[in-house]
Amino acid sequence: MKKLLFLALFSIFALGAKAQGLNAKYIQIKEVYNFQEKFNEYRVNSFLKHKLEEAGYTVFYESKELPDEVKADPCKLLKCNVERDKSMLATKLQITLVNCKNETVFTANGESRLKKRDKSHVDAIKNALEYTVLNKKN
Repeated sequence: MKKLLFLALFSIFALGAKAQGLNAKYIQIKEVYNFQEKFNEYRVNSFLKHKLEEAGYTVFYESKELPDEVKADPCKLLKCNVERDKSMLATKLQITLVNCKNETVFTANGESRLKKRDKSHVDAIKNALEYTVLNKKN
């Protein structure tokens, strides 16, 4: 009985994730987020791009021209936002993916207590994406 209930809940969750737009092929990331002063400060952009490509997505920066497939169907693109929460002793990042209808289809929170900013931001991204549905995509 427990196995059947678990299977039913897992199936509903899997269908919900697909329906929410995680089956998009392309992800666009910003070159400078609101907590950065320049491109790839703290290695946020390059590491985020690497992790999303590792999950099976085609990732590009917002300054690059959109692929023809995205121009034909904008709903094949998700936009990635990264926000830093205020914290005195930790680096806390929230990663969200937004679809063409401006709906949030994915959210992950990561935290790092490392002292150096360049290492703590990368660690927070790694922690946010480590056990998510994004890692299951192929």
